[in-house]
Amino acid sequence: RLRSTGEAVAIKIQRPKLREIYDKDLVFLKKIAKVVDSFGKAGQVGGVEQSWVDIFDDAETILYREIDYRDEAENAIRFANDFGIGLGGEAVDVTACSVEGKKLSSAAEWLRTPYTYEDLSSEKFLVMEYVPSIKVSNNAKLDEAGITVEDREYLAEALAHAYLRQFCVNKFFSTDPHPGNLGVEVFDDDRAPRMVFYDFGQACSLSDDQAGGILEVIESIIDSDAKRSVKAFVRMGVLKDNADLKKVQAKCQQNYDEGKLKVKKRKKRGSWRYTTGLFF
Repeated sequence: RLRSTGEAVAIKIQRPKLREIYDKDLVFLKKIAKVVDSFGKAGQVGGVEQSWVDIFDDAETILYREIDYRDEAENAIRFANDFGIGLGGEAVDVTACSVEGKKLSSAAEWLRTPYTYEDLSSEKFLVMEYVPSIKVSNNAKLDEAGITVEDREYLAEALAHAYLRQFCVNKFFSTDPHPGNLGVEVFDDDRAPRMVFYDFGQACSLSDDQAGGILEVIESIIDSDAKRSVKAFVRMGVLKDNADLKKVQAKCQQNYDEGKLKVKKRKKRGSWRYTTGLFF
Protein backbone atom coordinates (compact mmCIF):
# COMPACT_ATOMS: atom_id res chain seq x y z
CA ARG A 1 0.00 0.00 0.00
CA LEU A 2 1.11 3.55 -0.67
CA ARG A 3 2.13 5.43 2.45
CA SER A 4 0.68 8.66 1.09
CA THR A 5 -2.85 7.41 0.39
CA GLY A 6 -3.10 3.84 1.68
CA GLU A 7 -4.08 2.70 -1.80
CA ALA A 8 -3.34 -0.92 -2.72
CA VAL A 9 -0.80 -1.26 -5.52
CA ALA A 10 0.78 -4.08 -7.50
CA ILE A 11 4.56 -4.06 -7.78
CA LYS A 12 6.41 -5.85 -10.56
CA ILE A 13 9.96 -6.66 -9.47
CA GLN A 14 12.73 -7.81 -11.76
CA ARG A 15 14.34 -11.11 -10.85
CA PRO A 16 17.77 -10.72 -9.22
CA LYS A 17 20.75 -10.83 -11.63
CA LEU A 18 18.40 -11.11 -14.63
CA ARG A 19 20.33 -8.65 -16.80
CA GLU A 20 23.61 -10.39 -15.95
CA ILE A 21 22.07 -13.73 -16.97
CA TYR A 22 20.90 -12.20 -20.26
CA ASP A 23 24.36 -10.75 -20.91
CA LYS A 24 26.01 -14.16 -20.58
CA ASP A 25 23.40 -16.36 -22.25
CA LEU A 26 22.68 -14.09 -25.21
CA VAL A 27 26.37 -13.76 -26.13
CA PHE A 28 26.62 -17.55 -26.19
CA LEU A 29 23.43 -17.96 -28.23
CA LYS A 30 24.58 -15.37 -30.78
CA LYS A 31 27.73 -17.42 -31.36
CA ILE A 32 25.55 -20.46 -32.03
CA ALA A 33 23.45 -18.44 -34.50
CA LYS A 34 26.59 -17.41 -36.41
CA VAL A 35 27.75 -21.02 -36.62
CA VAL A 36 24.34 -22.20 -37.84
CA ASP A 37 24.29 -19.44 -40.47
CA SER A 38 27.62 -20.68 -41.79
CA PHE A 39 25.89 -23.94 -42.72
CA GLY A 40 22.87 -22.27 -44.33
CA LYS A 41 20.48 -19.39 -43.87
CA ALA A 42 17.12 -19.67 -42.14
CA GLY A 43 15.38 -19.76 -45.50
CA GLN A 44 13.00 -17.63 -47.50
CA VAL A 45 10.19 -15.81 -45.68
CA GLY A 46 7.88 -13.95 -48.04
CA GLY A 47 10.58 -13.97 -50.68
CA VAL A 48 13.13 -12.34 -48.38
CA GLU A 49 16.16 -14.29 -47.19
CA GLN A 50 16.38 -14.56 -43.41
CA SER A 51 19.47 -15.36 -41.35
CA TRP A 52 19.53 -16.81 -37.85
CA VAL A 53 21.73 -13.92 -36.71
CA ASP A 54 19.19 -11.36 -37.95
CA ILE A 55 16.35 -13.24 -36.25
CA PHE A 56 18.36 -13.47 -33.03
CA ASP A 57 19.27 -9.77 -33.11
CA ASP A 58 15.59 -8.84 -33.29
CA ALA A 59 14.76 -11.19 -30.40
CA GLU A 60 17.67 -9.82 -28.34
CA THR A 61 16.43 -6.24 -28.75
CA ILE A 62 12.93 -7.23 -27.63
CA LEU A 63 14.21 -9.20 -24.62
CA TYR A 64 16.36 -6.37 -23.28
CA ARG A 65 13.59 -3.84 -23.83
CA GLU A 66 11.15 -6.02 -21.91
CA ILE A 67 13.27 -6.08 -18.74
CA ASP A 68 13.60 -2.29 -18.59
CA TYR A 69 10.48 -1.36 -16.66
CA ARG A 70 10.91 2.31 -17.54
CA ASP A 71 9.97 1.38 -21.11
CA GLU A 72 7.01 -0.64 -19.87
CA ALA A 73 5.85 2.28 -17.71
CA GLU A 74 5.95 4.61 -20.74
CA ASN A 75 4.03 2.06 -22.82
CA ALA A 76 1.38 1.58 -20.13
CA ILE A 77 0.92 5.33 -19.68
CA ARG A 78 0.58 5.91 -23.41
CA PHE A 79 -1.96 3.08 -23.73
CA ALA A 80 -4.07 4.53 -20.89
CA ASN A 81 -3.87 8.07 -22.30
CA ASP A 82 -4.80 6.89 -25.81
CA PHE A 83 -8.01 5.41 -24.40
CA GLY A 84 -8.70 8.11 -21.82
CA ILE A 85 -8.43 5.86 -18.74
CA GLY A 86 -7.25 7.35 -15.45
CA LEU A 87 -6.73 6.26 -11.86
CA GLY A 88 -9.57 4.08 -10.61
CA GLY A 89 -10.69 3.45 -14.17
CA GLU A 90 -12.16 6.94 -14.37
CA ALA A 91 -12.59 8.67 -17.71
CA VAL A 92 -10.00 11.33 -18.59
CA ASP A 93 -9.21 13.28 -21.74
CA VAL A 94 -8.17 11.12 -24.70
CA THR A 95 -4.88 11.91 -26.43
CA ALA A 96 -5.73 10.05 -29.66
CA CYS A 97 -7.96 11.39 -32.44
CA SER A 98 -10.20 9.61 -34.94
CA VAL A 99 -9.22 8.99 -38.57
CA GLU A 100 -11.06 12.24 -39.38
CA GLY A 101 -9.02 14.09 -36.75
CA LYS A 102 -11.87 14.41 -34.24
CA LYS A 103 -11.33 13.94 -30.52
CA LEU A 104 -12.45 10.50 -29.35
CA SER A 105 -14.48 9.79 -26.25
CA SER A 106 -12.96 7.91 -23.33
CA ALA A 107 -13.15 4.11 -23.43
CA ALA A 108 -13.32 3.87 -19.63
CA GLU A 109 -16.89 2.57 -19.75
CA TRP A 110 -15.82 -0.65 -21.47
CA LEU A 111 -12.04 -0.86 -21.02
CA ARG A 112 -9.71 -0.79 -18.01
CA THR A 113 -5.96 -0.78 -17.48
CA PRO A 114 -4.03 -0.21 -14.24
CA TYR A 115 -2.78 3.31 -13.54
CA THR A 116 1.03 3.45 -13.58
CA TYR A 117 2.94 5.39 -10.92
CA GLU A 118 5.82 6.56 -13.08
CA ASP A 119 7.46 8.55 -10.27
CA LEU A 120 7.67 5.41 -8.10
CA SER A 121 8.90 3.11 -10.89
CA SER A 122 12.43 2.41 -12.10
CA GLU A 123 14.34 0.04 -14.38
CA LYS A 124 13.73 -2.85 -11.96
CA PHE A 125 10.50 -1.85 -10.23
CA LEU A 126 7.10 -1.09 -11.76
CA VAL A 127 4.40 0.26 -9.44
CA MET A 128 0.82 0.03 -10.69
CA GLU A 129 -2.70 0.40 -9.41
CA TYR A 130 -4.02 -2.93 -8.11
CA VAL A 131 -6.83 -4.00 -10.46
CA PRO A 132 -8.19 -7.49 -9.70
CA SER A 133 -10.08 -9.33 -12.44
CA ILE A 134 -10.97 -12.77 -13.74
CA LYS A 135 -8.64 -14.28 -16.32
CA VAL A 136 -10.41 -14.00 -19.66
CA SER A 137 -10.07 -17.74 -20.35
CA ASN A 138 -11.29 -18.91 -16.92
CA ASN A 139 -14.81 -19.93 -17.90
CA ALA A 140 -15.59 -21.50 -14.52
CA LYS A 141 -14.94 -18.27 -12.61
CA LEU A 142 -16.71 -16.20 -15.26
CA ASP A 143 -19.76 -18.45 -14.86
CA GLU A 144 -19.53 -18.14 -11.08
CA ALA A 145 -19.42 -14.35 -11.41
CA GLY A 146 -22.62 -14.41 -13.47
CA ILE A 147 -21.04 -13.43 -16.80
CA THR A 148 -23.71 -14.29 -19.36
CA VAL A 149 -23.44 -15.18 -23.04
CA GLU A 150 -24.52 -11.64 -23.86
CA ASP A 151 -21.78 -10.31 -21.57
CA ARG A 152 -19.19 -12.45 -23.33
CA GLU A 153 -20.29 -11.21 -26.74
CA TYR A 154 -20.05 -7.67 -25.42
CA LEU A 155 -16.53 -8.32 -24.06
CA ALA A 156 -15.47 -9.91 -27.35
CA GLU A 157 -16.65 -6.82 -29.22
CA ALA A 158 -14.89 -4.59 -26.68
CA LEU A 159 -11.63 -6.49 -27.25
CA ALA A 160 -12.02 -6.26 -31.03
CA HIS A 161 -12.78 -2.53 -30.86
CA ALA A 162 -9.83 -2.00 -28.51
CA TYR A 163 -7.46 -3.47 -31.08
CA LEU A 164 -9.09 -1.65 -33.98
CA ARG A 165 -8.50 1.61 -32.14
CA GLN A 166 -4.93 0.60 -31.34
CA PHE A 167 -4.15 -0.37 -34.95
CA CYS A 168 -6.05 2.25 -36.91
CA VAL A 169 -6.29 5.30 -34.65
CA ASN A 170 -3.83 5.20 -31.74
CA LYS A 171 -1.07 3.75 -33.96
CA PHE A 172 0.29 2.04 -30.87
CA PHE A 173 -0.63 -1.43 -29.67
CA SER A 174 0.11 -4.16 -27.16
CA THR A 175 1.86 -7.00 -28.98
CA ASP A 176 1.34 -9.66 -26.29
CA PRO A 177 -2.42 -10.25 -25.91
CA HIS A 178 -2.40 -13.75 -24.43
CA PRO A 179 -5.02 -14.74 -21.78
CA GLY A 180 -2.59 -14.03 -18.93
CA ASN A 181 -2.59 -10.35 -19.93
CA LEU A 182 -6.36 -10.00 -20.36
CA GLY A 183 -8.93 -9.98 -17.60
CA VAL A 184 -12.60 -9.29 -16.96
CA GLU A 185 -13.51 -6.75 -14.30
CA VAL A 186 -16.86 -7.58 -12.69
CA PHE A 187 -19.03 -5.15 -10.72
CA ASP A 188 -21.63 -5.66 -7.98
CA ASP A 189 -23.98 -3.07 -9.46
CA ASP A 190 -25.73 -3.04 -12.85
CA ARG A 191 -22.64 -1.94 -14.82
CA ALA A 192 -21.46 -4.15 -17.65
CA PRO A 193 -18.15 -5.97 -17.14
CA ARG A 194 -15.00 -4.36 -18.49
CA MET A 195 -12.11 -5.83 -20.45
CA VAL A 196 -8.81 -5.28 -18.61
CA PHE A 197 -5.41 -5.00 -20.32
CA TYR A 198 -2.24 -5.81 -18.35
CA ASP A 199 1.49 -5.93 -19.13
CA PHE A 200 2.95 -3.54 -21.70
CA GLY A 201 6.48 -4.88 -21.78
CA GLN A 202 5.95 -5.56 -25.47
CA ALA A 203 4.31 -2.82 -27.52
CA CYS A 204 4.78 -1.34 -30.97
CA SER A 205 4.15 1.92 -32.80
CA LEU A 206 2.77 2.16 -36.33
CA SER A 207 3.35 4.67 -39.10
CA ASP A 208 0.42 6.49 -40.70
CA ASP A 209 0.63 4.25 -43.78
CA GLN A 210 0.75 1.08 -41.69
CA ALA A 211 -2.30 2.13 -39.66
CA GLY A 212 -4.19 3.27 -42.75
CA GLY A 213 -3.24 0.09 -44.58
CA ILE A 214 -4.57 -2.10 -41.77
CA LEU A 215 -7.93 -0.33 -41.94
CA GLU A 216 -8.01 -0.73 -45.72
CA VAL A 217 -7.16 -4.44 -45.42
CA ILE A 218 -10.06 -4.96 -43.03
CA GLU A 219 -12.46 -3.09 -45.31
CA SER A 220 -11.23 -4.98 -48.38
CA ILE A 221 -11.77 -8.33 -46.62
CA ILE A 222 -15.31 -7.32 -45.67
CA ASP A 223 -15.97 -6.43 -49.33
CA SER A 224 -13.94 -9.39 -50.71
CA ASP A 225 -12.06 -6.86 -52.83
CA ALA A 226 -8.76 -8.49 -53.79
CA LYS A 227 -7.49 -5.50 -55.75
CA ARG A 228 -7.99 -3.18 -52.80
CA SER A 229 -6.31 -5.72 -50.51
CA VAL A 230 -3.16 -5.61 -52.61
CA LYS A 231 -3.15 -1.81 -52.63
CA ALA A 232 -3.39 -1.92 -48.84
CA PHE A 233 -0.46 -4.37 -48.65
CA VAL A 234 1.62 -2.00 -50.77
CA ARG A 235 0.72 0.95 -48.56
CA MET A 236 1.68 -1.00 -45.44
CA GLY A 237 5.01 -1.99 -46.96
CA VAL A 238 4.59 -5.70 -46.23
CA LEU A 239 5.38 -6.94 -49.74
CA LYS A 240 8.92 -7.57 -50.94
CA ASP A 241 10.44 -5.29 -53.55
CA ASN A 242 9.39 -6.09 -57.13
CA ALA A 243 6.68 -8.46 -55.92
CA ASP A 244 4.34 -9.76 -58.64
CA LEU A 245 1.20 -7.88 -57.62
CA LYS A 246 -0.97 -9.77 -60.11
CA LYS A 247 -0.05 -13.07 -58.45
CA VAL A 248 -0.71 -11.64 -55.00
CA GLN A 249 -4.09 -10.35 -56.13
CA ALA A 250 -4.94 -13.70 -57.74
CA LYS A 251 -4.12 -15.49 -54.48
CA CYS A 252 -6.27 -13.07 -52.50
CA GLN A 253 -9.13 -13.56 -54.94
CA GLN A 254 -8.75 -17.33 -54.68
CA ASN A 255 -8.98 -17.11 -50.89
CA TYR A 256 -12.13 -15.01 -51.14
CA ASP A 257 -13.70 -17.29 -53.73
CA GLU A 258 -12.94 -20.45 -51.75
CA GLY A 259 -14.17 -18.96 -48.51
CA LYS A 260 -10.82 -19.10 -46.72
CA LEU A 261 -11.44 -15.54 -45.52
CA LYS A 262 -14.94 -14.88 -44.32
CA VAL A 263 -16.54 -12.04 -42.42
CA LYS A 264 -19.72 -12.67 -40.51
CA LYS A 265 -21.88 -9.60 -40.99
CA ARG A 266 -24.63 -8.94 -38.49
CA LYS A 267 -26.76 -6.07 -37.32
CA LYS A 268 -26.01 -4.24 -34.12
CA ARG A 269 -28.13 -5.32 -31.18
CA GLY A 270 -30.64 -2.92 -29.75
CA SER A 271 -29.12 -3.05 -26.28
CA TRP A 272 -27.13 0.01 -25.17
CA ARG A 273 -24.15 -2.27 -24.81
CA TYR A 274 -23.93 -2.77 -28.54
CA THR A 275 -24.30 0.76 -29.81
CA THR A 276 -21.46 1.94 -32.00
CA GLY A 277 -21.13 5.10 -29.94
CA LEU A 278 -20.07 3.03 -26.95
CA PHE A 279 -16.78 2.25 -28.64
CA PHE A 280 -16.08 5.18 -30.98
